Amino acid sequence: MTDEADRKGRVPEYVVIGKVRRPHGIRGVLRIGIMTDDPHRFRLLREIYLSRNDHDRKRFAIINVGIVPDAILLTLEGIDSRDDAESWRDAWVEITGDQIMPLEEGQHYLFEILGLQVQTEEGEILGTVVDILRNPAHDVYVIKQDEREFMVPAVPEFIRQIDSESGIMIIHVVDGLLEL
Repeated sequence: MTDEADRKGRVPEYVVIGKVRRPHGIRGVLRIGIMTDDPHRFRLLREIYLSRNDHDRKRFAIINVGIVPDAILLTLEGIDSRDDAESWRDAWVEITGDQIMPLEEGQHYLFEILGLQVQTEEGEILGTVVDILRNPAHDVYVIKQDEREFMVPAVPEFIRQIDSESGIMIIHVVDGLLEL
């Protein structure tokens, strides 16, 4: 099975690509925090889902997409006022799993990284990736083992290998890294 075919087999039903920050103006436009490497992908979509959890998800047709430096401005069918838009504040913006775009070699979706078992280069198990903090410079992986949590910058100096097929991330540990 190819990497792309294998990835398609593990894709969740819905994939998060953004989060509603707040209303933009008075006509129901939503300001979306971007959670995808390619903000222009919003222009390729005809619909998105807004959700607060797995039981509160609603499909919306996209009327207009605006791209600004730090956000997407979405106009959706059925959200016509500032109050309508406000009711979706902090909701996740999702697409169906079959709409994900192919990635280049060595790139991974966030859903592929969450849940990976983290090991040192020597094979010592350090825990599981439980969260990913998105920062302008680089992502940071939050790793938890029992009650202990630490953070590892998602940069090549520390992340030696990500094998989503086997569920393992191998990291290079330097002095002080596990005390963060």
